[in-house]
Amino acid sequence: MTMTAQDPAFSLADCIRLLRSVSVGRVVFTENALPALRPVTFAAVAGEVVIPADGAWSERFDGEFLAFEADGIDLSARNGWSVVVMGRATHLSFSESVARFHDRTTVPWCHLVIDMEQVTGRRVTLMAVDVE
Repeated sequence: MTMTAQDPAFSLADCIRLLRSVSVGRVVFTENALPALRPVTFAAVAGEVVIPADGAWSERFDGEFLAFEADGIDLSARNGWSVVVMGRATHLSFSESVARFHDRTTVPWCHLVIDMEQVTGRRVTLMAVDVE
């Protein structure tokens, strides 16, 4: 996928709207000093990216600055969009998650919450690639 110089940036409102239109994105972090990413389900809620996660994986990111990316691509039209969120992450334990996000007494997961401190989004135009 290649973005062209003409690919315009989106407003913050457009970025939030686009994030809310999909349910899968990628958490971007470092692991053993190398870039890493993990596909996750998420919701964009009140200036935060909320990710259901198991405690062992998400606990290590508590207080860390993370990136998150989500996108939508229409292969037949050869275009799409990408939104990147960067911000401080907070791990919410099972009980904190219940208190914050649910009005029932049981929730099967913890949550990793990323504050939307920086949000950028761009339209993506797919370029034709010749494969020989």
